[in-house]
Amino acid sequence: MQWKVRRTLAFSIHELAVILGDQLTAADLVPIFNGFLKDLDEVRIGVLKHLHDFLKLLHIDKRREYLYQLQEFLVTDNSRNWRFRAELAEQLILLLELYSPRDVYDYLRPIALNLCADKVSSVRWISYKLVSEMVKKLHTATPPTFGVDLINELVENFGRCPKWSGRQAFVFVCQTVIEDDCLPMDQFAVHLMPQLLTLANDRVPNVRVLLAKTLRQTLLEKEYFLTSASCHQEAVEQTIMALQMDRDSDVKYFASIHPRLGGGETFLSRRLNCRCKLPTPIPGILRVKRKYSKHYYLILTLRENNFSEDYNCHRSLKSFRLPD
Repeated sequence: MQWKVRRTLAFSIHELAVILGDQLTAADLVPIFNGFLKDLDEVRIGVLKHLHDFLKLLHIDKRREYLYQLQEFLVTDNSRNWRFRAELAEQLILLLELYSPRDVYDYLRPIALNLCADKVSSVRWISYKLVSEMVKKLHTATPPTFGVDLINELVENFGRCPKWSGRQAFVFVCQTVIEDDCLPMDQFAVHLMPQLLTLANDRVPNVRVLLAKTLRQTLLEKEYFLTSASCHQEAVEQTIMALQMDRDSDVKYFASIHPRLGGGETFLSRRLNCRCKLPTPIPGILRVKRKYSKHYYLILTLRENNFSEDYNCHRSLKSFRLPD
């Protein structure tokens, strides 16, 4: 059978399973499904895209057999095939509901932490969501031992990582945990917030910028930190005050109580507009790149969902000519 035919079947085998039912699926389709798992990447992606749809139709004992094979999806014929790993992360989010907390901790947790350190940012973004959902599931389990162990592992492997990208990943995970209410805020303040606040002294500005945004735009939106007068609230306020005195202008901006200047202008755009003598202010300019001798191109680098409230989302490339 040619691989293109196998690929078509791989994309539709979950639909056949719905028609045939669990007994015929286990007898006739599972062997074919197992063969697709060891096929070419072009065929395996069809199985992976509907992994949750197929496994939820199997009996729980049969379903657990595939826990040992999930790790194999991290290995691809082409290491540049990052979309394969991104799809794996999305499927693992769905698979959390099919397995027990112990299975999640023993088998899915190592894969999730591996994906959080992926070289491709798109894979890491999805993995942060995966880890946060994993924290939510394990923490609500009885007893919450697995959840506490996972949080301690995040603090040790990412919050105290010698590489700045690992520490940045820790802030991203904390941000997602807060936004999706994966932990009660009192538990977040005990388990994750102490290490999060220590990153205010991080030597890399990118980490401090993200921390300032997380504290100002996400953490302080929670009722727990607005109404309760506690040592946790005081620690957050002291950290924000320290970030407002930071030597980096971007950190100051995102930690500021009033980050906007008059007329929707920012600190960076004011400096740039004054320097270039633009007729109208352009908000959200982060850097200027010289292209030709008499032309500058303004590159508006806006991160989705992070800058939407601060800027007007000008994503196009604009150019202008300096006055003679």
